[in-house]
Amino acid sequence: PQNPLKDRLERGWGVFLLLISLFALPYLFPYFVHYLLNFLIMENLTIHNKNFITYNDKFIIVDVLGGVDLNQIERLVCTLRITFKDYPPYRSTLDLYNEHQSDKLIRTLCDKWELKLIDVSKSIHKLIIQLEKYRLDNLHYTSKNKQQFELSQDDKKQALKILKSKDLLSQVTKHLNLTGIIGENENAQILFMALASHRFNNPFSVICLAKSGIGKSYILQKLSQCSPNGSYSFHTQISENAIYYFNSYDINNKILLVEDLDWTNQMLTPLATLQTQGKLVKTRATKDKDGMLHSTTFEVSGKLCLLACAYSDKNYESLSLPFLMIHLNHSQSQDIAIMDYQKKCKAGLIPENQINNSQHILKTLVASLEPVNIINPFAELINLPQDIAHPRKSLLLLLNFIETITFFHQHQREQIINKETGEVFIKTAPEDVELAFKLLKNSLFRRADELSTTTRGFYLWLTSFLKEAKTKQFTALDIRKSKAIHPRTLNRYLQELKIYSYIQVAGGNKNREGYRYKLTEFGNQTDIQNRIEKEIKTTLEKINKEQAEQKPQEETAKEEQISEPQEAEQKEKEPTFFEKNYKRKRINEKEKYTLKLLLELEEKEPNREYLTKDITELTGRSQCIEARYLKTLWEQGKLKREWKKRQYYYRLVNTTSKTVRQTALSNSQTQTA
Repeated sequence: PQNPLKDRLERGWGVFLLLISLFALPYLFPYFVHYLLNFLIMENLTIHNKNFITYNDKFIIVDVLGGVDLNQIERLVCTLRITFKDYPPYRSTLDLYNEHQSDKLIRTLCDKWELKLIDVSKSIHKLIIQLEKYRLDNLHYTSKNKQQFELSQDDKKQALKILKSKDLLSQVTKHLNLTGIIGENENAQILFMALASHRFNNPFSVICLAKSGIGKSYILQKLSQCSPNGSYSFHTQISENAIYYFNSYDINNKILLVEDLDWTNQMLTPLATLQTQGKLVKTRATKDKDGMLHSTTFEVSGKLCLLACAYSDKNYESLSLPFLMIHLNHSQSQDIAIMDYQKKCKAGLIPENQINNSQHILKTLVASLEPVNIINPFAELINLPQDIAHPRKSLLLLLNFIETITFFHQHQREQIINKETGEVFIKTAPEDVELAFKLLKNSLFRRADELSTTTRGFYLWLTSFLKEAKTKQFTALDIRKSKAIHPRTLNRYLQELKIYSYIQVAGGNKNREGYRYKLTEFGNQTDIQNRIEKEIKTTLEKINKEQAEQKPQEETAKEEQISEPQEAEQKEKEPTFFEKNYKRKRINEKEKYTLKLLLELEEKEPNREYLTKDITELTGRSQCIEARYLKTLWEQGKLKREWKKRQYYYRLVNTTSKTVRQTALSNSQTQTA
């Protein structure tokens, strides 16, 4: 016996599936066509790997050896191995986009194996189409999508708490020490503030100078781990001409980290130009396809934040670069501190999650900084010591570093609002200037020194060595017995000291035991250092005195601003927020600016009517925002409003008349009136 209920269910289920397929067909049809076309186009192509591709259409077999170049889209250069039945294979390297080369290949195959021209032509052109499709698909799916750093609300609260604390730099130094930057506290602070300045309108650049094996690349790698993802570009080395072919997006407001920077004029000059001018333009002669020469211009623009390492024994100050040069610590105590940290990491005394936590906190600190304009009211009082070479660029470098410090301490500095434009600025504090002089003191001393850094270090060791030996004369052999140093390096140091009259020949013979040298009194640098420290102290005293004179003026201005609303409250008590007739009386800065413009227009043409568009032409703001400000002024009784011609017309209230209210009075107020 038949079951009618079962038949109905089966029939209903079939109808249900039919309806779903009808509704889903318009949405699924494009995907079906896409996969069908891909199957039809790529049916003869077999991808063994990226370096070996086989095409087989049952007529000829073509092996693409070496794969397809994904970088040169305008060419399709391939190495082909073509086989037909049992004949020996034919091999050739050619550009399949070149019509002459592809036609020559087709005719060669026809003549070699006595094939029809149309059959070979169809196979070769199908091969070109399928290889082209394969390359475009690989270009589509291999696009670089760098994961950006996302700042959560909890991370931002913790970062703002640290940025507002008074011991901000000490906490930053603590986290940097945990990440592995040991014994370079001042240099680490300079590097991290320079790293954070990539979010500022005027980024700051630093180059670390040291010998090989000191740990320059190690510091840059640790700093890159403390930078937010997507905010830096890391390079082991950059050639001299590579900077001209950079994409501006990869440089602008991003950190450019270079492990090994070539210390040549051809490398440093374009970087210095990009740092100072923000643009790099190079024009050179190139040949077109016809062999004709024409000029081609390459332009790179962006705000450069360069953190690089270089090996240099030369006196870099003669180049007058717009970068801050810092020398890394290569003392024996520094080696011991780094080795102790490495031992603790291997022993598990410093957990990896603690290192990752410190890196994450430093990333949140950088990501929490916002671009802001900075005003330095003490810029006119800052003067460089007279002994420092290249005062123009040295002063500009000092002022830029002070702005970098202010930007890093932006959550602890005073904000100033321009009443005319409404822009927000932060003001440089005397603590920023003092910190800049403290961190750059060694750099300023180096700029006043005529010796190179390594020679100065050797001279300091030599003076202490002669003091311990209780002698005034020495030979090169005496130094070699006490200090492991290469003879050529020692000869270079002695020649430089002799040229600048720090030592002089006291006797001996060049061809026998060698020259005997003695120190002169010229090498004493205490006078120069004392003069520099004295001038820095004088500059700081002037700044503190100026700050002390500005404080009473600012306090009186604040008292005047506070006294005006207090007098208005005494004249008329305002209702509280919870009362019925409460109206907002506070006018913000932008509403005050709108009222100021209305008063200026009223002086030129009294008793005129104003539309919203009249104000927007002057302020440049949208009509919606300006209409809200005018409505607020009308609610406060500053303006009269009238509806006509399908829009509101505003007019200023006379100062002699009473304040016009736009809300009904309460019963108690009407009785008192």
